[in-house]
Amino acid sequence: MAAARAARRRRVGQAIAGTVIVLLAIGGAFAGVWYFGDRAEQQKTECKKPAQSSYPPLLGGFDKRLADEPKTEPGTEQSVGVREVKTLIQGKCKTVKPGDTVVVNYVGLTYKDGKVFDSSWQHKQTFPVQVGMLEQGQQAQVIEGWDRGLVGLKVGSRVILDIPVKEAYNNAEGYPQGDLRFYVDILDIQAADSTGGLQVPGN
Repeated sequence: MAAARAARRRRVGQAIAGTVIVLLAIGGAFAGVWYFGDRAEQQKTECKKPAQSSYPPLLGGFDKRLADEPKTEPGTEQSVGVREVKTLIQGKCKTVKPGDTVVVNYVGLTYKDGKVFDSSWQHKQTFPVQVGMLEQGQQAQVIEGWDRGLVGLKVGSRVILDIPVKEAYNNAEGYPQGDLRFYVDILDIQAADSTGGLQVPGN
C-alpha cells in the first residue's frame, strides 16, 4: 500500500510539474511575441524619415523635446578657454563624420550675456552645413568651432557648443563678438554635395 501511495504521489507531482512547464512555455512565447514584435515595429521607424514632414523634421524615434526650441542661458564662466560640447539630449542614430553635411537647428548667443544673435527657429528653416573639413585639410564652410565641434556627435542629439573667440569670428567687424554659445540639434545627415550653397550662422 505504501508503495502504491508513493507511486500515486510521484504521478501527481509529475503531472503538476508538466502543467507548470507548459504554462511557463506559453507565457514565455506570448511575452516573446509582445517584446520582439513591439521592438521590430519600433525598428521599422527608428532613425527614418516620417511619411509627413513638419517643422522641425524629426526622424523616427527622436526625443520629442527636439520639437521645441531650447531655452537658452549664458555661460557661467568668465570666458571659454577651450571649445566644449555638452550633450543635453543623446541621439542614437548615425555618427557625424568629417565631410558629412548635417542638417541642424540652432540658436546662437553671446557666451557672456546670453544675447541671441541668430536662430534657425526664428526662420523656421533648418540649416544644412558640411563639417569636418579642416580635419581633411580643406577650407571650412563655417567657423572652426562648428567645423570641429559637431564631428563625432550622433544624429538626434541636442548639444551646447561653447566656442572660444579664436574659433568663432575672432572679433571681426560685423560679426558676433567674443566667445559664443550655440544650442545645436543634429537632425539628419545629407549627401555631402546637397547643401546648395552654405552660409555661416550669424551672417
